[in-house]
Amino acid sequence: MEVKTNESHKTILKTTGVFGFSQLLKILVGLIGSKFVALFLGTSGIGIVGLLQNTLAIIISITGFGINISGVRMVAISYSKNDQQEFSKTILVLKRWSVATGLLGVLLTIVLAQPLSIWTFGSDKYVNWFFLLSINFIFSSLAVNKMVLLQGTRSIKEIAVSTVIYAVLITCCIVPIYYFFRMDGIVAVLVLTAVLNYFVNWFFARKIKLVRVQVSITETFSRGKEMIQLGFLLSINVIFGHLMAYFLKLYFNYQNASESVLGLYVVASTLLITYVGMVFSAMSTDFYPRLTTAHDDNEKVKEMVNDQIEIALLLITPLILLFYFLAPLVIKLLYSKDFIDVVLILKFALVAIIVKAIIWPLAFIILAKGEKKLYFKQELVSDFVNISFTILLYELLGLLGIGLAMLLNYIFYGFYVYEVVKNKFQFHFRENTKGIVWKSLSLGTAASVIVFFIDYPKSYWILAILCIFSIYFSCLELNKRVNLTQYVQKIKNKFTSN
Repeated sequence: MEVKTNESHKTILKTTGVFGFSQLLKILVGLIGSKFVALFLGTSGIGIVGLLQNTLAIIISITGFGINISGVRMVAISYSKNDQQEFSKTILVLKRWSVATGLLGVLLTIVLAQPLSIWTFGSDKYVNWFFLLSINFIFSSLAVNKMVLLQGTRSIKEIAVSTVIYAVLITCCIVPIYYFFRMDGIVAVLVLTAVLNYFVNWFFARKIKLVRVQVSITETFSRGKEMIQLGFLLSINVIFGHLMAYFLKLYFNYQNASESVLGLYVVASTLLITYVGMVFSAMSTDFYPRLTTAHDDNEKVKEMVNDQIEIALLLITPLILLFYFLAPLVIKLLYSKDFIDVVLILKFALVAIIVKAIIWPLAFIILAKGEKKLYFKQELVSDFVNISFTILLYELLGLLGIGLAMLLNYIFYGFYVYEVVKNKFQFHFRENTKGIVWKSLSLGTAASVIVFFIDYPKSYWILAILCIFSIYFSCLELNKRVNLTQYVQKIKNKFTSN
């Protein structure tokens, strides 16, 4: 069947390409940082960093009211109206709420410093750590404010460049800190991370044009009401999600295998989120604001979501197959041979990312529509299922069970979300989209089955064949949608002219 080329496919591919390139540069820079962090801290230290980051994330989700998501929706809708006065008022309201939530985070952390130390480490010896970490919340909140502004205005290039610059700066700082101070440098690095993130985001967001406006305190509350209502339910979701992740990390931390299991779990999560997550980064940064501006038109939403799923799968499936092929090498390169057991988690977890590429655009429909209760319910179900599957299957299958739990959770979550958007918003997959979904799932499943039954290095040859086929299939399908040949020719012409 002939596939119609449209601007939506081109926009998605261009955006993902920009983010993909920036993520690639970020990864290359991060190779240095992650390698040294692994050497200086080991599995134990990385486990502690993961626990502290999760603790901070919980407090941010409690005090942040989901502004990082609901704020993007508010800014995107305001920006689409082309009213500079109205847009500037929206940004001022957002800024005031961000400052207030940041100060609330500081206060809450100081008040709860002692119990946080006991809950996290089983001792009150680390109270000072949490006093120092309270600084994070004001800078994190302000950084989120600037990033929401960039996302809502779809400042794609600025976000991509800021990502790379931030990665370079943080790597240059954390390597010497961990080298000289080892575990004692963890808190300094976490604080520095928040500070640098704010200044980098501020530098790029300052270029967005605003006019001077006056907004009263009463108007600040009334204008922020919808954002906070949506954000409040989102924040409960995020809180619950972070709490589930926190409990899982505590659970792994207190296993007989000590902190090594926690370290492996943290590394696996990092690999799946950071190193194969560029498509999802593009979705949350560009696709969500675009979808929000079209949220009243179900037919347009359906087409945009189908387009997003197609491009996401065509980009991420070859990446997943390549990751299956290179997993042992990547883990040794990024970390050390002490982390090689992460491969066991990835055997099922990698194919789960392909399932996630199908589900995420569907979940964004509910979010873009502003259906607070529906979104709250679906995320709550997902978090509960995730922690239940993870603990149960880890007890039965060990590290393999962690990856399998992730896969089963996404499958369960996917069926649930699809039923919701089909019945409530008349969404359905196009025939072309269905074809790509089934082929991508088949390739991912085949790779997962191969590494489950055949250990490395014996599985390399079969994985290599699957990987080559996946790349060929994706190039063929992308060419139908965006004239990939023409894009390649343009790049060649640029190099030739230079």
